[in-house]
Amino acid sequence: MLAPMRIPDTKPATELIDGCLVQKMSPMYRHQALEKRWVAALDAWADGRGEALTEWRHEFRAPGHSFASLVPDVVYVSFDTLDELGSEGRQKPQRAPEAAVEILSPGQSERNMAWKVDAYIGAGTRVVFVVDPIHRTVIAHAHDGATRFESGDVVTHPAMPGFAYAVDTMFGGRYLED
Repeated sequence: MLAPMRIPDTKPATELIDGCLVQKMSPMYRHQALEKRWVAALDAWADGRGEALTEWRHEFRAPGHSFASLVPDVVYVSFDTLDELGSEGRQKPQRAPEAAVEILSPGQSERNMAWKVDAYIGAGTRVVFVVDPIHRTVIAHAHDGATRFESGDVVTHPAMPGFAYAVDTMFGGRYLED
């Protein structure tokens, strides 16, 4: 699958969202800490069945969407999928991840986030977790709708049997409570 335009190699990464190049915001402390916590939670859940990684570009086309070149904050991909991709395909997968975590940044466009979630789901991502550090919530998006989790809740989803991540644990700790 070829991209209709060249995506510049920038730091932070530039994504192709709804036909427009959009550079991601440079992650600050809270954002990076949440990425790290999500990777740990997903890796613990996966228990040798797959891997969670940060900032890994995926390129794909979803029905009803223009070509997407997205760099999710965190992805989960099973070892079966990694095997299917092969060594070369793992460099820049030409498919959506099995699960994605997007952590909202200040000033991030709601329209762009909605487009990304729809594109992920349309391209086969089983669940997209949108984490809002300001409101301390998580919304799990899937084909069958969205579920909101807040303080006191445990994030779960049928697409990831056995996965459980307490919202209070996610946002807890000395430096994430600021």
